[in-house]
Amino acid sequence: MIEWKTDTGQGLGVGIGLMVAIVLVDVGLIWLATIRPLTVGTFIVGLAVLFSLGLLALLAYWLHGLTGSGYFLDRNALVIRWGLTEQTIPTPEIERVLTGDEIEGRIHFYGGMWPGHCVGYGEVPDAGSTLFYATVPPRRQIYVVTPGLTYGISPANADGFLESLHKRLQMGPTQIVEQSSKRPGIIDWAIWRDRLGLALLAAGFLVLLALTGFLCFRFPTLSRLVPLHFDAAGNPDRLGSRGQIFFIPFIGLLALLLNGTLGGLLYHRERTASYLLWGGAVLIQVLVWAAAVGVLGRV
Repeated sequence: MIEWKTDTGQGLGVGIGLMVAIVLVDVGLIWLATIRPLTVGTFIVGLAVLFSLGLLALLAYWLHGLTGSGYFLDRNALVIRWGLTEQTIPTPEIERVLTGDEIEGRIHFYGGMWPGHCVGYGEVPDAGSTLFYATVPPRRQIYVVTPGLTYGISPANADGFLESLHKRLQMGPTQIVEQSSKRPGIIDWAIWRDRLGLALLAAGFLVLLALTGFLCFRFPTLSRLVPLHFDAAGNPDRLGSRGQIFFIPFIGLLALLLNGTLGGLLYHRERTASYLLWGGAVLIQVLVWAAAVGVLGRV
């Protein structure tokens, strides 16, 4: 197979720059949160940093794909390698090859796009559903059209690639190759298609976040000492600093992590047990909410 390389310089530079910028913003937000009194604003900053961590992970995944990108061509197949993903397209399945300037109408794209990087999925007029594995904008890509999918690619030497591809299509294959798609195993986990499981996990997480935000909102109005435990008659028998009120959602977090992990380990063997564990985590969050409201109601 002949390898046709991609031009990764711009995409890597811009992608790394985006990651550095996000980290610097996070550091600034965290510093600002530490020097200001604890309020609901602190909670919002925490949410922003939490969201940015997911964005950083996604950028790192895309950059990893970019560093391992390339197209491999012979008479039997075109293979697109993009990090941990590999698309094998048998040459007999290629119906036609288009260039971006031949496309009439709007190209719909969803995914990661910045200068030097265009990876995702979408729709191309007259070509249908499309997977994009390229380092240039959609209008500058080469589109390989098959009966089921179209693939947008961008070899650095586009003219040489097109000449080589057309030549091999005219020559015909020497053996049969099956069209296939290899992706990271995590993408195909059954949990992503399980609405009940995702709903239980999301519910536990959102209830915990809501409690944390509520405590941050109430924190400035609390006395320096708050009741943390009550005797059988309902009278407070232990006081603590108001910051200790956050031990209540911390207990909820530990329960969510424990039940979530155990449920994940059991998911493929005993799905019902996973649902019970995740549902139990939601119930614990409700009980933690009740405990927090009970404490605040006596302040």
